Amino acid sequence: FFVHSLSELSLGEKLRNLRGVARSSDSGVVCCWCLPTDSFRVCFSSLSCGSKVCSLRLKSRISKDNFTINMNRLLLISVLAFSGSVLAQFDRRQPTRDNTITECFSKVADVFFILDSSSSIWVEDYRKTLDFVSQVVTRFDISREDTRIGALSFSDDYTVGFDLDRYRSKSEVLASVDERTLPYKTGVTNTDAAIRYVRENVIFREDITKVMVVITDGGSRSPGATEREADLARDKGFHMVVVGVGQFQDEYEWRRIASDPDNDYIFNITSFNFLESLQDSLPRRICLYPPIILGGECNVLENADLFFLAAPDGINDALDVMGSLQEDFQFRNNLRVRYIMPACQDVIDSNFNPDIYCDRFGDAIEQTDDTYLNLVEELRVSAQEMSVTGFSPNQVAVLFIDDRTIRVPDDE
Repeated sequence: FFVHSLSELSLGEKLRNLRGVARSSDSGVVCCWCLPTDSFRVCFSSLSCGSKVCSLRLKSRISKDNFTINMNRLLLISVLAFSGSVLAQFDRRQPTRDNTITECFSKVADVFFILDSSSSIWVEDYRKTLDFVSQVVTRFDISREDTRIGALSFSDDYTVGFDLDRYRSKSEVLASVDERTLPYKTGVTNTDAAIRYVRENVIFREDITKVMVVITDGGSRSPGATEREADLARDKGFHMVVVGVGQFQDEYEWRRIASDPDNDYIFNITSFNFLESLQDSLPRRICLYPPIILGGECNVLENADLFFLAAPDGINDALDVMGSLQEDFQFRNNLRVRYIMPACQDVIDSNFNPDIYCDRFGDAIEQTDDTYLNLVEELRVSAQEMSVTGFSPNQVAVLFIDDRTIRVPDDE
């Protein structure tokens, strides 16, 4: 999702820039999570980001490039439905940090590497794995507050090189990625035990991006147990990534370990000599994964105006998401909600009950090229009207957007 905290947003320009990001085939979802800003604390934990949790098929269109919204203290949240990479970006000045890639600046994540060191891997190839992990680590923004790294090597059993809370700097992590800390073990491939250890024993931070990266050259000793452990990890909010090495390996188990979609979570190369080809793409992908928030209550601690905007073709999906939010919001009397949607009444909902004011089975409304622009103009007017009542200076708008919505004709 894209969050913009600003007083003037050139929507057409922003949407034109987004056009290259949203490419839909099988819809995934980019969800919002807790936004602990100074002025407004409301979290969207029930969206539970992840392609297995919810799916949006939003259809609307933006057709002009010269529309400007002038809103005072309005926080805009755009929910994009698309497959492929997930992008989370905040408007801020980006620092420069050695080899850290742009996508990983200030990324809050816990990343744990699970390294296969069984007998099927030659010791020289295992050393290439360690070199690769070192190169990947240099791309992260490592600190106690941002990205933390842990690692183990495994075969029959596992050796934990270092846990997530062991080191606070990139140099400390790099100094420990070696055979002394992560030994070459030989033996069979008990991938299930390694995944289970990380899931059950490593302390991960809550409500952040949690990733396990399994680097292996083939199938495990117990494929069924490995699949079950990977399922349990995903259910606990982990992104499961597989770096699979081998030209003629059966990818079935890799697909059972990895999160969906496969092209976002499986990196297949034919030889350990080609690991270096992933040293930028793997950390970049990891840093674009959003947190997977697992339910829970969301307490609205301050008064706030909340707006939902969706074009006609996206209303059913928007209502599904709103229904999930409604179930988990506590202290809803602190909210005033307005629905900028053709299927909803133009009223102020003081208790966030969209089912009362919106009719998903109402008369169909034809969507034109100007529909979304007109709704955004209505949002601007509504925000201004509600801001003068003195209820709260805090305003949040949730815009449902997909590929059709943000497509701008080439002649405009």
